[in-house]
Amino acid sequence: MELKLKKSLEQLYLNYYDGLYTEHQLKYMLLKLYKQSDLSDTKWSELILDAQWKHATEEDYENKRRQLREKNKEDGK
Repeated sequence: MELKLKKSLEQLYLNYYDGLYTEHQLKYMLLKLYKQSDLSDTKWSELILDAQWKHATEEDYENKRRQLREKNKEDGK
């Protein structure tokens, strides 16, 4: 079950990044999957993070790091 769910999440995010879904549609599908999954919040979060970053490039990671640094600077002011 968990492997099937992981693959479904990866495909959802891949399609979202390809522009096939809006953010609202993605959230709706994620909520629907979550309700069907019967997983703990922690496990669900892990699966979501894995799916989000599955197809990320090094540039994606660097952009995220930069965003987090900028956000931390703003929060520190």
